[in-house]
Amino acid sequence: MTQSESSAPDAGIQVRLGLHLDGQHGEAFQASLDCLTTGPLGMLNMLETQLGLLRKDVSNAERVLQYREVLKKLATPQRFYHQSFAVDELGTAATLLNWRDQWHLHGWNADTPASLSACGNARLSDMAAVEAQVCNTLAPCVGERLALVLESLQSRQLRMGAVQLCESLDWWPLAWRRVLSLLSPVHHSVDKATATLGTMLAEIQQSLLALNNQGSTPKIRWRDDGSVAVLQAESPLLSANWIAAQLNSLDAADTGSSDQYLLCSSDAALLDEVIASAHLPRQGFKESSPFRPALQVLPMVLGQLWNPADIYGLLKFLTHPICPVPFIARQPLAEMLARTPGIGSGPAWDETLQKIQAACDADPEADWTLVRERIRVWIEHPRFDPSSGIPLDALKDRLQLLASYFQGRLADKNAAKQMAFTSALSQTLTLQRSVEGLALQGETRIGVQSLQTLLLQATAQGAFNLLNVSQVGACRTVTQPGAAIDSANTVFWWNLQAPASASAYPWSMSELTALRQSGVALPELNDLLAQEASMWQRPLLAAQKHLKLVLPAPGAEVHPLWLLLESLFEKGLGPTVFKLEDALTDTSLVPVAHKPLPARKRWWNLPPGVAIAPRITESYSSLESYLFNPSIWVLRYPAKLAPSSILDVNEGILLYGNLSHHLIERWLLQSDALAQPDDAFEAWFSPAFDELVSQEGALLLMPGRQEELASFRRRLLYSMRQLRIQLRAADITIALSEEKLDGQFVGGNISGFSDLLLTRKDGQQAILDLKWGSKSYAAKLAKNRHLQLAIYGELVRQRTGSWPRLAYFSLSTGELLATDDQFFPRAKRIRKDKEVAEEGAAHLWQRFLKTWAWRRAQIDQGQIEVVLQEYEDDLPPEDALAIEVLNINYNDYASLAGWEEQQ
Repeated sequence: MTQSESSAPDAGIQVRLGLHLDGQHGEAFQASLDCLTTGPLGMLNMLETQLGLLRKDVSNAERVLQYREVLKKLATPQRFYHQSFAVDELGTAATLLNWRDQWHLHGWNADTPASLSACGNARLSDMAAVEAQVCNTLAPCVGERLALVLESLQSRQLRMGAVQLCESLDWWPLAWRRVLSLLSPVHHSVDKATATLGTMLAEIQQSLLALNNQGSTPKIRWRDDGSVAVLQAESPLLSANWIAAQLNSLDAADTGSSDQYLLCSSDAALLDEVIASAHLPRQGFKESSPFRPALQVLPMVLGQLWNPADIYGLLKFLTHPICPVPFIARQPLAEMLARTPGIGSGPAWDETLQKIQAACDADPEADWTLVRERIRVWIEHPRFDPSSGIPLDALKDRLQLLASYFQGRLADKNAAKQMAFTSALSQTLTLQRSVEGLALQGETRIGVQSLQTLLLQATAQGAFNLLNVSQVGACRTVTQPGAAIDSANTVFWWNLQAPASASAYPWSMSELTALRQSGVALPELNDLLAQEASMWQRPLLAAQKHLKLVLPAPGAEVHPLWLLLESLFEKGLGPTVFKLEDALTDTSLVPVAHKPLPARKRWWNLPPGVAIAPRITESYSSLESYLFNPSIWVLRYPAKLAPSSILDVNEGILLYGNLSHHLIERWLLQSDALAQPDDAFEAWFSPAFDELVSQEGALLLMPGRQEELASFRRRLLYSMRQLRIQLRAADITIALSEEKLDGQFVGGNISGFSDLLLTRKDGQQAILDLKWGSKSYAAKLAKNRHLQLAIYGELVRQRTGSWPRLAYFSLSTGELLATDDQFFPRAKRIRKDKEVAEEGAAHLWQRFLKTWAWRRAQIDQGQIEVVLQEYEDDLPPEDALAIEVLNINYNDYASLAGWEEQQ
């Protein structure tokens, strides 16, 4: 280095600045030092760094809390925001703070509040009064930060050279214009034609520029010279694959990856995944999402703070891949919740805890004491009334527990997981700081809506997929059309969908006039729309050789730019849109022969040498499928295929039936249940019902289900009253609930549990089956098809030597259904059909045996029948059971039975 070179003045950083360049990667490569291409936030950060104005970042959530405190101090009934603030303090504060920040960006200064106070408009006067109170107490917004930069520039020097603007200075907000005017910016025009003359692309670009400059242009005619291609696909996935195929086939000698624009305004993650799956470099589209698994934990934890418990949310929490509850406990708890929704107490809960403890005792790496504590902390914790809110101290403790959990996961060996947990921890700490801010303002509790607002503010930005980074060989990628500031050989614009346009201001014309007269230079909406339309044209003007536009799927709203392009052409002579399904030749796609779904077959044939042995013990539920649809029996028992037990929570008729059974069982556990006076039963019912619902039917306690719960309570109380009347009339002395019955038949053992095994004073017994419905069971009695009762009756006969009486009791109507009134004098008598008038349960048992033997012979021959409809051929033998078509809605294996052809 020579003496003259060492003493040369420092020219400073050369900056190219654009409104839409933050976070974009659309600039061409420059082999030079001290050159920077950036957007407003990047420029502001550089200015503050050089001027020594950097400060600790304050989240928007914290600023909302600061603004809320001032609003609350001034919230008299005369304030325009009083009613909204009373309903949603934080939401109102966030909205008004956004107004205030916009005004500061467009020129609000220290003199503005005084002029607005005198304008006579109530809303503006109130905002001015609030502004006077927030001075020096509210963390600065972008407009205020620019004002500080402007003040500092009066006395300090920047190490900065030329500043080239990618848009006219007039397009910038006033606060920026004031700062940039001191930097002597130069407007660097990017709105010019770059395509090779004589091509269709050049003609389109020249027409666009003429339209912009002159307001009109002669119509042009479409010709397909390869410079412009417009395509459309039926799905984004297919069009993304086409983009990948195009990138893969580009001639590197002609168009390197650094000389291609890839513009994607929506579904960027999908496009990047498809490109990566084609073994091409990841493009590194940064698409933020609040739905990353680690970020879902905080909302789920907060959702469990309220009483009554959100059972659906708790089931999601336990089955989520990231959960503070140890894995060894999560599945048993989830299964219990799905079966008997309730937490904290009751037989099902206690049984589940015992099961988890046994699993911990058998696992040398599991610590039951720690597992039990985690269950207590994350599931059995106190819940709070939404109407009164949660104490801030309790909320802070819960957030600290979650923060500690995430901190413990930061040491994960997987770098992507580390970053995900870091994002989740950051959001938890942000919410924690907001809660602490409320506490410092004197608040002691927070309600559901306010907490939800804080949560949305803490998680609004979501998190990026940290595995999705730009790789060597990637294109120049942008998600904003205005970021296409440099030309490129090829421009791809994928999924040309309609964007969200600038929305109207929330202020009246008189308010806008008053603001502008006070120095707040809010741009006209028409000007904003014109600027936006100009930005849309940049990618088209940047293309030098090829422009490839991919329209969204048919039916989706297309981008206004496409409508503008169509208007440039003579009617009927516009661009040809190639259907991607037709445009992709066999060089791009491999034809796949149509393969229909497997059709339904009535019979499955076992391979030679494969045999299914009888089970040692059957139950009625297994025998029902064995007799009436053997395919279900084969898949469920010999094949041991079982659906997930935690896909959903039991509700509706199934939930009502379970709760009714269990309440009757609890009633009968009382020593004096049968002799209990009516008033004692009435006094027992309400607390027993409430306890049972909280333990096993907490779904009915959730918001919006009060009417359903009240209706269920009324119906069950009525039914139990009727049951007591029936038992008294029959002179019942012993009533056993869920009595285990065992016996034998020609195929092995049978085991089951009777709902009620009743014994009256003379020693005669009856089995009473409790069902929620009544109509279908009345039909079973009439046709002598009450197989479950008949099987249980036979098991009692094998035990005692005599058949018990058999009857149904409808829990929904309170009716007792029987074929006679000899045992139950108050029963509703069901008259048998003529063809079975002389038959009874013993005949039904014999029909069952013959049907079982018939099915056994089929299975031994390797034939498994799939019964999804009634068949007229191959009927069962005489004196066997008539085949019933089981409800397909309860068939877990219906999809495995094949598919019907759609007409």
